[in-house]
Amino acid sequence: MNRRHQVRVKPWMVLVGGFSLMKLMGAFVPPPQGKAVPVRCTPHLGARLVGHVVGSCIMVAPAYASDTSGLDFQQFVEEFAGKKDFFAALASATLSVAGTVVAMAGTAVAVAQLDQAKRSADEAKRSADEAFKASPEGKIQQALAKAMEPFEPSRPQDEVIQRPVMEALRQRIASWQQHATIIGGRYQSGKSVATEEALRGARGVVRCTIRSADWADRMCKQLGVDDEGLFKEVMRRAREKLKDFPDNLTKFPILLLEVPRTTTEGINLISSTAKDVATDKIGSVIHVIVSASSAAVALAFDAGGTERQEDIWVGDLTEEEAKEFLALHGHENKWEDFVDACGFRIGDLAKACENLKKGLSLDDTKQECQRVADDEVRGFMELQVHPTVTGCKMAQELLTAYPAGILNVVNGIRILPREVAALIRNKSCHAVYFHPIKKRFFFASKLHKEAAEAQLANP
Repeated sequence: MNRRHQVRVKPWMVLVGGFSLMKLMGAFVPPPQGKAVPVRCTPHLGARLVGHVVGSCIMVAPAYASDTSGLDFQQFVEEFAGKKDFFAALASATLSVAGTVVAMAGTAVAVAQLDQAKRSADEAKRSADEAFKASPEGKIQQALAKAMEPFEPSRPQDEVIQRPVMEALRQRIASWQQHATIIGGRYQSGKSVATEEALRGARGVVRCTIRSADWADRMCKQLGVDDEGLFKEVMRRAREKLKDFPDNLTKFPILLLEVPRTTTEGINLISSTAKDVATDKIGSVIHVIVSASSAAVALAFDAGGTERQEDIWVGDLTEEEAKEFLALHGHENKWEDFVDACGFRIGDLAKACENLKKGLSLDDTKQECQRVADDEVRGFMELQVHPTVTGCKMAQELLTAYPAGILNVVNGIRILPREVAALIRNKSCHAVYFHPIKKRFFFASKLHKEAAEAQLANP
């Protein structure tokens, strides 16, 4: 082939093609805000491309000519104008690259559309999930999942001493068939800790703190259901779900009701609820456990008589338990001094340990405990527990019978433990308690007994 008829790619040709493509790319740029627009290759678009190529040649040619002689430039013009195959080759190459760009732009548009579709699908799924969670069935499933989580006590296990009463609670829970379980004991005797430890790791436990008469509504709200009907459905499903956990402590769901000392309302509802779900139906669904902080609450519970409830008493620590508890706090060698200062109630021993950290001595703690005991005994002896019986008379008989305690009969008069417990709570004079299992009244502690002796000796 004659050299004058050959078409060779020169650097300036690349510039021509590149510049043309840069201008052409304006046809494929999506509009603002990320909204892609479909691109079609039309005759009009082809004409624009040819125009860009020619225009680019006109722009590039002078630059090329500036680096050549006049003769060379004349030769270039003749070659450029006289040979159609050169222009056709350049246009063909440019269109080929343009086709690739169009394909890439189409792919980008498709990817953008897929991304938008995915976002729309995700948003639709979120909306559907939220709607389901807000539905009765969704609320039941969420509440069920919460109830089936292993029960987690408030205290770490290594900070809790193991007591026989905890094992008694576990046995009661494991063998339960019907009737409510009432956990009683003096204030700060460790009822909550014992109950929680007995339930550690158990599934199917729903806990509720009773603070007012509307506790049932609050319980449902806390669980995430609308009413008692949905709550019972949650517990029914929990019983079925517990079949998947053969090693669980209980085969029945548990409703744990914790009643603080200050609560005076809602007790009747506790009794009726327990009777409804744990007493009146053979093979009933829910095991109700009531942990009552005060004796007044425990004695006020009535699901149809004492035969329809199981009482478990959490008393003061034994000597060995006191040693173990004080060892946890680093005072195992002084346990006798602690017990002499405040007795065997775990709450008093814990407070004595805290007082030492604050710089108070055991003598300071002992004086405070004696002052409290003296005040509570004085308040109790002022009570009119019956029209013909005073607290003073009960204290006298308790001293005579000490440490055996007395029955609920004084001077031939029957004393109702429930009424006495309510008076004691209302007057904050916790010098005496009634033991629901032994069916007797006792002094709350040795310090209370000594305070009663001193006051009766010096009226």
